[in-house]
Amino acid sequence: MSEQGERDRLNERDEAVLARLLRLGGARTPVPGDVEARVYEQVRREWEATNPQPGEERVFAEVRREWRRSGRRGRLLLPLALAAAAIAAVGLWLRPLPVAPLAPAVAAHVERGIGGAAVAGGELHVGDRVRTARGEGLSLRLADGQSLRLDENTAVTFLATHRIALDGGRLYADSGDHVYRDRGLVVETALGHVRDVGTQFAVETEAGELRIAVREGRVDVESAGHTAIAVAGERLRISGRFTPVVEKLAPYDPWWDWTAALAPSFDATDGSVLDVLRWAARETGRELVFEDDELRLAAMRIDLHGPVADFQPLEAAESVLATTRFRYRIEAERIVIER
Repeated sequence: MSEQGERDRLNERDEAVLARLLRLGGARTPVPGDVEARVYEQVRREWEATNPQPGEERVFAEVRREWRRSGRRGRLLLPLALAAAAIAAVGLWLRPLPVAPLAPAVAAHVERGIGGAAVAGGELHVGDRVRTARGEGLSLRLADGQSLRLDENTAVTFLATHRIALDGGRLYADSGDHVYRDRGLVVETALGHVRDVGTQFAVETEAGELRIAVREGRVDVESAGHTAIAVAGERLRISGRFTPVVEKLAPYDPWWDWTAALAPSFDATDGSVLDVLRWAARETGRELVFEDDELRLAAMRIDLHGPVADFQPLEAAESVLATTRFRYRIEAERIVIER
């Protein structure tokens, strides 16, 4: 049977069922014209209040036309038709209200600023753009706890909680104890993308050149369809045609001094002298060495309370050692603690 024939058969069946129902129902009092008009207009007003979509106005026009055309049967079915239209209107009322867009996610917290940069305690969100002027610097704490520091004349945009666009200048990131995380920080630049793999590293763009310096760990670089890896003690320089040049850069080289100036204050609450010394050594790219094990144990037993505020790492080490019988000296890559 054709598709049209099947539709005709179903229509004839429906007509037969409807005729039988009307015979069983017996004679009905005709619906007065004024009652029908009032019901129709009331439902229409309620329906229009729901801001119907284009084309849906045909629902009421069809109901009205069918009632006038079909005589007694249509009059008997008018309440059903109007009820169906009312149900459609209720369905429109129950449409979910537009959901307000969620506030942008917090990307970072401001820990400290120097030279007039942002005040500590503020928040930066995904989509925000930050710029430091000459003589300014900014120390941030990312949402996952990673330290991010912006040198002077630097501009960044927070693309996501783990993605930052470096538009110019240089930044430093320190993942701390979160080594080899599932979601490392990605720094995007015009010349390539830099992804950290649990590390301390810096990214700098200047004069059409991308520079990646690694103090600890490793970073992966993608540029112009190529990939490169930089490890601790290296600085990778990439120009426009992906011609990487690898240089040696010691973790304690004076080039890193700007990062120490932006180091966040160390909170020594429930900590010890040993904790501060370890932090100072990490922030300066040096190994912490004790003259003997007795000194190490003594540093571990001396408790401290509160942050070592407004001190750079070596200044903090000096301040806590001043309250003990210990001294320290620096030997290139080492901080040596002695009596």
